[in-house]
Amino acid sequence: MSAIGDREAKKLEKLMAAEARAEEKNIAHALKDVRRAEKAVQKSVKAVEKAQKQQEKTLKKEHSAAKALTKAKNKHADALEGEVNAENVVNLKRAKEGERDRGVQQARDDLDSFQCTMEANARDRELRLTEVMAHMGQAGEPVPSSAELASRL
Repeated sequence: MSAIGDREAKKLEKLMAAEARAEEKNIAHALKDVRRAEKAVQKSVKAVEKAQKQQEKTLKKEHSAAKALTKAKNKHADALEGEVNAENVVNLKRAKEGERDRGVQQARDDLDSFQCTMEANARDRELRLTEVMAHMGQAGEPVPSSAELASRL
């Protein structure tokens, strides 16, 4: 029995040694898997950090673009207001120009009227002077001065 027992003991030892080697292999594989998983987690953490930085960068760009858009909108509104103001100024200047044109036309009309009146008055004076001269010349009287003639009128 001891011979069978020794054989079985050797077999058992061999079997146990094989099991121990298999367990060590499994542990080595498991350890390798854990290291790979840890590396993957580290990569994921870095990827998340990189994505967060990119998000912050994009958010800054968006804020900058929004600020530029607001500035452009304000500039556009100012330009529109300036355009409206310029149009109002043009309209006011055109109205004043029209008033001045009417004033010039009125002054021309007044001048024409005064000239016509002056010409009529000059003809009338000439006629009266001629009449007075004719009347005076017949009577043999001296010709009166213009002041005397004016006082008779």
